[in-house]
Amino acid sequence: MKKMGSNTDPQDNAGNDILIDQTRLLEQLIFHWRQAVSEDFPVSMFIIDVDRFSQMENKASCFEQILNAIRQQFNRETDFIARFNRKQIMAISSHMSYRQSTQMANKLHKAVAGLEIFHPHSPTGRYATVSIGHSTYAPVENDCYGILDMLATVQHHVDQAKQAGGNCSKTRLHSRVLK
Repeated sequence: MKKMGSNTDPQDNAGNDILIDQTRLLEQLIFHWRQAVSEDFPVSMFIIDVDRFSQMENKASCFEQILNAIRQQFNRETDFIARFNRKQIMAISSHMSYRQSTQMANKLHKAVAGLEIFHPHSPTGRYATVSIGHSTYAPVENDCYGILDMLATVQHHVDQAKQAGGNCSKTRLHSRVLK
């Protein structure tokens, strides 16, 4: 099983959980996007944001537990999981349908809930939760919808999930996936 980490080459199967820089993130997005175009399959992107992270005790330890629980849910060779800011995780997966990506978001919520990390400021009032934005898209060559558009869309969805009170997922189906 290949889990691509934050400082790895797309062909490397080792990964580290350091904070990735924007250049490395874009390299991974481009790699997945190009493969999706050349092999004609959808790509799914998830941004997972720890709710009320700034009010959490033992932030680093709790974040690592959440990161590990999320990583365990992704089992495809092409999956890319990375921490890319203080309180967010990005996951990219190939060959996942929109329905499967929605099911994955539900699995991610359950995995985090199963950790039972005490967080008195959580939207549930007891345990740490996450807000998830995700999208699935099947890109084609010379498509007017691009990688940065998808990233902006997923970031918008995670922001909507947080504004809705947290502990939920927001998404949008792109018509290209239905071809």
